[in-house]
Amino acid sequence: MLEIGLGAKILRTPTYFPSISSYGIKFQLSDLLYFAKFHSHPCVLVSAYDLYYLEQNEKKRLLPMMEEYRKKGVLFLDSGLFESSWTKGKGWDIASYKSEMVNTKFDFYSSFDVFRDRETSEHEFAKLSFENIVESSVFSDNVVFAAILHEETAEKLIVLVKKFIEEYPNLCGCIAVAERDCGKDIVERAETILQISEVMNNNECQNILHILGCGNPKSMMLFSYCGADSFDSLDWLKYVINPTDNSIHDFSHLELLNCKCHVCAHYTGADYLQRALAHNLLYYRIFVDNMQSLIRNNVMRPYLDKHIGKNVIEKISGL
Repeated sequence: MLEIGLGAKILRTPTYFPSISSYGIKFQLSDLLYFAKFHSHPCVLVSAYDLYYLEQNEKKRLLPMMEEYRKKGVLFLDSGLFESSWTKGKGWDIASYKSEMVNTKFDFYSSFDVFRDRETSEHEFAKLSFENIVESSVFSDNVVFAAILHEETAEKLIVLVKKFIEEYPNLCGCIAVAERDCGKDIVERAETILQISEVMNNNECQNILHILGCGNPKSMMLFSYCGADSFDSLDWLKYVINPTDNSIHDFSHLELLNCKCHVCAHYTGADYLQRALAHNLLYYRIFVDNMQSLIRNNVMRPYLDKHIGKNVIEKISGL
């Protein structure tokens, strides 16, 4: 568990950044950010790709809203690989990303990342990844820089992280890896995150391990126990979550959960989309507070045995 100082703000981990993305959403970006602010969610992630290609009228509305949100909340500027890969944004490059950084104020920001194609060797991909990280690391005062590393297998990802830490120890304050790069199943992913966390902890400074694209509560609680500090995903926009057993359900199934949370109990007449999103934001806020309490009181392991299964936990090498 970490306390990250960001000027006058403090971010405690483990934590969850709901992603505000253009991909497959039913709201404008400004509406989603306003929604997160209105419901006092402490941190959000915004895609620089979305900001870059946003219509000027919408951008003029969104940027002041982002600055207003940052008075109390923590804003993470992501490089936008996810959105650019889905929309095949061939004009999106590191120069475009850096130009957007200049126009945007944030508390966290990531390096410009790319996926490895089959024609690129491991050596060439490592070189390109490291060059992008170095070129992206242009801000330092009161912000956290997340170096993103990708690889096609968990074994290669661990090797790449080790190599990066050896060559660039000054840029390892925060490393971000994608959940899907960490393995095929939850046990392999947990083992990968545990190994990466152990390598990072040998760097003798406050290190943050961020997991990209991870919002499943059961994965988050297990990965937090293995050393992950923060997460982001679109899950809050795609599903509804049952606070009783931390299970994820179809977005249209909120009524089936028989949920008694504050949102479900008091906003029964509200628009369904807004009620479901508010339900999810409240869930994640309570969920991360609970994880922090479990870690602080050193009772996370019994909780995992109960909610994930002792038989699963015992399969993870190193725990």
